[in-house]
Amino acid sequence: MSAPTIVAQRPVFHGDKQLTVSTIRIAADYYDTVIFDASPDKRHRGMLLGGYVIDSSSKRALDREAAMENHREALIAAREETPRRTS
Repeated sequence: MSAPTIVAQRPVFHGDKQLTVSTIRIAADYYDTVIFDASPDKRHRGMLLGGYVIDSSSKRALDREAAMENHREALIAAREETPRRTS
């Protein structure tokens, strides 16, 4: 198994949100998309946003096309949605 490779990574600065959407290739047929809290105080860590738990959960894809669709959806959520508490 090779080391993970970053396929796409974009910062999102909108309002009080400082997030990074990252998609990595872990193996030949396995990709993960994650939303990270890039703010200094990590104010959104653990909050829900677009089906992700920031800094905690990911969406898997089996090919690059599906991975890029996950990445686009996560970018849209990061720009347009407001993070909310999990409980």
